[in-house]
Amino acid sequence: MLPKANRLQKEKEFERIFNAGRWGGGAFISLKYAKNEDGGRAKIGFMVGSKVAKSAVKRNAVKRKMREVVRLLNKKGKILGGLDIIFIAKPEILGKTYHEIEEDIKFALHKAKILK
Repeated sequence: MLPKANRLQKEKEFERIFNAGRWGGGAFISLKYAKNEDGGRAKIGFMVGSKVAKSAVKRNAVKRKMREVVRLLNKKGKILGGLDIIFIAKPEILGKTYHEIEEDIKFALHKAKILK
């Protein structure tokens, strides 16, 4: 799990990013990002909607895989600081392996020029 200081938690934070942020993405993961006022820290949130899967068990499994990939990238210092990032799963993510999700997240971050 990401440290509390690196998590987006409030609805206002999500709204701000959706209203003022920029889009990026890969084959089955989109991301929305915006600069934050927190200085050097990246704050990260995840969204897996009911369009991905009606079952909460499946949505949570997808979210756990996404969180672990991002946690390891953040721990290694590969995600730029000073940004708020929301990772949004597309329905195509269902059934993908951890490594496929990892590659798509790296591709999306690289495309958005957020990956170091």
